[in-house]
Amino acid sequence: MVKVNIKSNITQMIVSANQMQKQKSFAIAKAMNTSLTRTKLALELELKDVFDRPTPYTMSSLYVQYATRDNLRGVVMLKDFAGKGTTAADYLLPNIKGGLRKLKRFENALTRAGVMPSGYRAVPGSGAQMDNFGNMNRGQIVQILSYFKAFPEAGYKANMTDKRKKSLAKGSKKTQGFQYFVGKPGGRPLGIWQRIRFANGTAVKPVLIFVPSAVYQQTFDFRYVAINTFNQHYKTEFESEFKKALETAR
Repeated sequence: MVKVNIKSNITQMIVSANQMQKQKSFAIAKAMNTSLTRTKLALELELKDVFDRPTPYTMSSLYVQYATRDNLRGVVMLKDFAGKGTTAADYLLPNIKGGLRKLKRFENALTRAGVMPSGYRAVPGSGAQMDNFGNMNRGQIVQILSYFKAFPEAGYKANMTDKRKKSLAKGSKKTQGFQYFVGKPGGRPLGIWQRIRFANGTAVKPVLIFVPSAVYQQTFDFRYVAINTFNQHYKTEFESEFKKALETAR
């Protein structure tokens, strides 16, 4: 009688199939991760195209969660954590979906202090000090919050004293005296204005203008760029990685 050891052959087939699946999963993960990296780079280039002089913070706003052989899932997303600052997800989302942008931290502080009307947004005026990226200088924002006692903690040391306000208004040999005030001087837009003292009088200029809303148009097509970039690279990457995996398995 001729006998065939079926059990032994099946066991070998199962081992081979398992090994093949491991190699395939490894190749998928490698291909996904390479494609995810390329997707992140494409989105960074899109950020440079969409925004005028994007800050380093904006350019580092993308986060990649890479796949593993045991978890074939990868994600490219906007960071939703930022310590004390505004998260990338919060301030970039209106540019992705359009609509009303959320209040910035300093706008919330001005609203809570009763300086800016509820539902308004603050945009820089001609008297605003701007940084190299076209954003309002952080030091001036802090000075304004301090001037109007807008820091939330009662008695917080950063809130400006009346003595300090008088000193700013007086000025010095090197700096002009100035005051901040909220209003609509001469029927001009409501906002925070700066009154500057000269030898022969004063002048006013807007630092922050209060506007009823700030509706954004969709300008950063995150989904389109991400999906197309990933799909463009994944198939080729998988074929290459799977070939390498099979060669290694031999």
